[in-house]
Amino acid sequence: MGAILKPFSDLFGWLMSFFYNFISGTFTEPQNISYFAITMILMACISRMLTIPLMAQTTKSQQKMTALQPKMAELQKKYGYDERIMQQKTQELYREEGVSMMGCSSCLPTLLQFILIFALFEVLRNPEAYLGQSVSNFASIRKDFFWIENLLGPDPLSWVGLPLLNMLLQIAVMFFSPQRQQQEQMAKGMSMTLMIMPVLFYFFSINWASGLLLYWVFSSVFDLIYRGIVKLVTMRRVPKEA
Repeated sequence: MGAILKPFSDLFGWLMSFFYNFISGTFTEPQNISYFAITMILMACISRMLTIPLMAQTTKSQQKMTALQPKMAELQKKYGYDERIMQQKTQELYREEGVSMMGCSSCLPTLLQFILIFALFEVLRNPEAYLGQSVSNFASIRKDFFWIENLLGPDPLSWVGLPLLNMLLQIAVMFFSPQRQQQEQMAKGMSMTLMIMPVLFYFFSINWASGLLLYWVFSSVFDLIYRGIVKLVTMRRVPKEA
């Protein structure tokens, strides 16, 4: 796992150093938000922007899948008695409608996001290795964010701080995701597992570095903004097409 994360960790470390040096050399440090915190926020926005093409393709495929549900229901009625025939007819329907199964899966963007998060986790375990080369005294720089004095340590508000905010945002992302309708048609066990994940991360993240949670929170905020824009654009196109 470490070998897989190392290229991403090195990239995050380089971005952290680049953004921190640029911000600290260009702007005056705000009173309640340190350069270090701003760096985490910028990294969250940039990483999400880099995944937009993949998210857009996935969203487009998922919308096609949702539109195909009535036809899928018809196939189920006709060929549900034979799994092999049902699979063959389903593949034929996908080909006719130009739907790619690879594009329909929401696992890839989610997997990539988790890889980035754990890569940043590795960077925050030893940030001096990256910022120490450009910052003469890393221990002396501010690492605060409003109520958090040190983003390398856990949130002092514990259960009601960034861990709780992160969990709520994760649930919101899942609730407003385009694959939600598909999840409702899954086995209840699978759907329940997906909903439990944010809660599990909530308990695990209590002792995580708050800088990691700050990154995750703003990444989710950016995700929600993107989904909101897509939703508005889709709603405006529907009357025109009708």
